[in-house]
Amino acid sequence: MKKIIVATLTTGTRNKTFNECLISLQALTNIGGYRIDILVVENNSQPDEHVKKIISHYDNNEKCVKHLLEPLSGIPYARNAALNFAKAQGYTYLAFIDDDAFASKTWIENLVKAIGSNNVASGPQLAIFPESTGSFYRNAAVYHERAIVNGSAIKWAATNNILIDISFMEAKGLSFNPKLINGGEDKELFLRVNKSRGKLIWSDTAFVSEYIAQSRLSIKWATRRTFRIGATGFMIESSVKTPFKTYLSCIFKGAMYLAKGVLFFPYHAISPKSSALNSLCDLSHGIGFFYGLFSKGRVSKYT
Repeated sequence: MKKIIVATLTTGTRNKTFNECLISLQALTNIGGYRIDILVVENNSQPDEHVKKIISHYDNNEKCVKHLLEPLSGIPYARNAALNFAKAQGYTYLAFIDDDAFASKTWIENLVKAIGSNNVASGPQLAIFPESTGSFYRNAAVYHERAIVNGSAIKWAATNNILIDISFMEAKGLSFNPKLINGGEDKELFLRVNKSRGKLIWSDTAFVSEYIAQSRLSIKWATRRTFRIGATGFMIESSVKTPFKTYLSCIFKGAMYLAKGVLFFPYHAISPKSSALNSLCDLSHGIGFFYGLFSKGRVSKYT
């Protein structure tokens, strides 16, 4: 029988959504010929009592919940812990979902259908806003998934919704880059998967949903996030390109985002289907690319 391990990372700071995430994973549709297990990677120096208590509620459930402590602080270390666990325990596939998200019942089933003879399958993460959220934030692209045609080949994917062929990763010696401790480690890895002739596929039907915390509904949070995405672009680009092409690409992308932020501001400001926040995020994204050229992609904090 083939085995799938579904991993979520936690530090014990989002226990309400973490519990809802586990509830949704317990409800996943079983797939003939597969066993689905759940792995909680706790990224703390010591086990958190609240995390342990939540996990203990699922001790006798059909889908086994395994607990793994990763004491090295940082998302790449926690994701590599899950990847290494999947390799060591002989799993066929490793899936990732965030601890503030929950899965549709057919999420894994649809990812398995999509992956077929490919090496990675990914799908959308749908945003769930607080009821009082206005269009300024609801229409901002920073809170939404990129638009991709169902069944399309993609160059990179995010670990908020993904299924990975373990044998391919093992054969190619691929893992998450610990230097990207402040984000972008997923995009960087899957660009290397693509460069290693791995095949990545997109499935619209394999979706998860994410609660957007009230604390993230601010201009400061949105622009800091897009700045960080731009700033880490240097390290991401350099993983698959020569130094010259990396510099050229970052300069070009930075300039394009700055131009887009300025030129499209009138449209974003007056269109009921858009938001002026999109232009502000484009500007911060562009500035981030230029910052990344001087910092070599290093940023001080994950957002």
